[in-house]
Amino acid sequence: MGQQIYLCRHGQTQWNKAKILQGQLDSPLTEEGQAQAQQLAQKAKSWPVEMIVSSHLGRAVQTADIIAATLNKPRLTLPGFCERHFGAWQGKQTAELPDYQAFRKHRYTRPDLMPNTGGESANMVTARFYQTFAHLFATHACKGVMIISHGDAMACLAQSFDKGQVIDNCGGMLLRWEDNKLHWEKWLD
Repeated sequence: MGQQIYLCRHGQTQWNKAKILQGQLDSPLTEEGQAQAQQLAQKAKSWPVEMIVSSHLGRAVQTADIIAATLNKPRLTLPGFCERHFGAWQGKQTAELPDYQAFRKHRYTRPDLMPNTGGESANMVTARFYQTFAHLFATHACKGVMIISHGDAMACLAQSFDKGQVIDNCGGMLLRWEDNKLHWEKWLD
């Protein structure tokens, strides 16, 4: 059967709202983002989750803390589940980055494409996630885990299953880790 993975995006942040590209920089959750995390926690009550894991970035940690407290589950932080690095574009308004706008059109259809200001390709993000999943399940015996991560990084992973799309705040996907491989299950409602 393998391990069930509920991979979800963090709640809305101040920079999401202001359309600033966060990448591996950070901004705190908005009140709406905190409410989204609470709603996700309520939904997760019906999932067989034994542990909450998040990236080390504050917005994911803040979201995961809300969920872990609601579900009364242990928490773990793994930096490998962090957002894609966007190089020098990070921290800037997306509307002011014409190169980023061009990159966005092909970021999932050309997974080898890298930001021209440094950073990671979708293939690099996917490889990082696979290594982190392998480490997680080699060191923790759990059948169900909820991971709080980031929209673009999750979309990079989803594109490896031909499911690439933009993922809303607190949206997610169900995956399965079996025989040291990741398997697609479905988008979460």
